[in-house]
Amino acid sequence: MKNKTGLTKDTGWQFGIRRTIPLPLENVWNIFFSEEGLKYWAAGVDQNFSTYKEFSHIRTKWKHKNFNEKANLQIRFIPSKTAGKTAVSIHVDQLLNESQREETQKHWSAIMKEITGLIAG
Repeated sequence: MKNKTGLTKDTGWQFGIRRTIPLPLENVWNIFFSEEGLKYWAAGVDQNFSTYKEFSHIRTKWKHKNFNEKANLQIRFIPSKTAGKTAVSIHVDQLLNESQREETQKHWSAIMKEITGLIAG
């Protein structure tokens, strides 16, 4: 059987995306969690985060508008070794199938493009 991208051995399907933004970590975090920033990415996100580590990462549940089930969402903010840059990494797991993974990929790729545009200014 051929390995399928995004299919894990134990926890179903997953998707991840990472983008580097040319701003320091604190700036990226503050914009991401501002009222304006939340409008871009927080639809379907449970804002009672199971993990919230300021300037580092969050973990919570996320439900796409077309899904019946929730998936795990983790967003990390990683300072670059190059001064003044930050990588934003979004990871979603416990997706049920390849179709949910594809929908998740479209959703978070579009959001990442929009929010990086907002943040980069």
